[in-house]
Amino acid sequence: MTGFARIEKEHLEGKLSGEVRSLNSRYLELNIKLPKIDYYYEQKLREFVKKRVKRGKVDIVIKWEKSGDQTNMPRINEGMVRQYTTAAKALKKTFGLKGSLTVDNVFALKDVFVFEENNGIAEDLLIDCIEGLMTGLASEREKEGRLIKDDLLARIASILSGLSEIEQRWPLAIKAHEDKLKEKVMEATRGTSGIDEVRILQEIAMYMDRLDISEEIVRMKGHIGNFQDTIDSHESIGRKLDFIIQEMVRETNTIGSKSNDLYINERVIQIKVEIEKMREQVQNVE
Repeated sequence: MTGFARIEKEHLEGKLSGEVRSLNSRYLELNIKLPKIDYYYEQKLREFVKKRVKRGKVDIVIKWEKSGDQTNMPRINEGMVRQYTTAAKALKKTFGLKGSLTVDNVFALKDVFVFEENNGIAEDLLIDCIEGLMTGLASEREKEGRLIKDDLLARIASILSGLSEIEQRWPLAIKAHEDKLKEKVMEATRGTSGIDEVRILQEIAMYMDRLDISEEIVRMKGHIGNFQDTIDSHESIGRKLDFIIQEMVRETNTIGSKSNDLYINERVIQIKVEIEKMREQVQNVE
């Protein structure tokens, strides 16, 4: 699910700001960009986010700006200065060069001054920032979630409508198929002696029983009911909905394979289209 949130807070030591962006992804991809801090803090923040977000590509950026009196002062890189002076002496000795290093010369050399990054952010401030971002992100994702839920329920209603039409049509379709089959068998065996018509009719009845879709329709309704119950849950439901849709696909395919009635097959195709659109939407559900 997608979402965006931003937070900015002023503290005595400086300003702490953060942004979080969430894009659709089947799994959780978490990227956190922080000021240079202790690895322990970063791991703790990751665990905190993982408890709040289960799916999606989530990018978090946190920035820390120290107040004026907290600004870092440059520090002389003594080791680098020693290397420069040693190199200068070696040049004079080896190549007979004249001259000497001055303060002005040293100031112009690379890496003589370093600025240590010491963010000084307290752990509780980082946690508070992340918590604020997660709350804002959850609010945005909930808005999208309500839209996805409405869309899924509308498609479920369409599937139930098609399933109802199949259920009403099936007795007529199976009777027409049975009569046509009996007619073909009788025509093929007409004038043939030693034919057990009772046995033939029994075989036809058994064959027609294997084509019955009442069990598939019952299971399909059960999966739809399970889907409707699950979608109202406040827990992580994405993977469960995905599994239920797989079962709905299985039952729909079976119904289609057992039917040779054009009216029913048209409804089966319509149901498959709706299920496929549901499958795409569910990939975005946490």
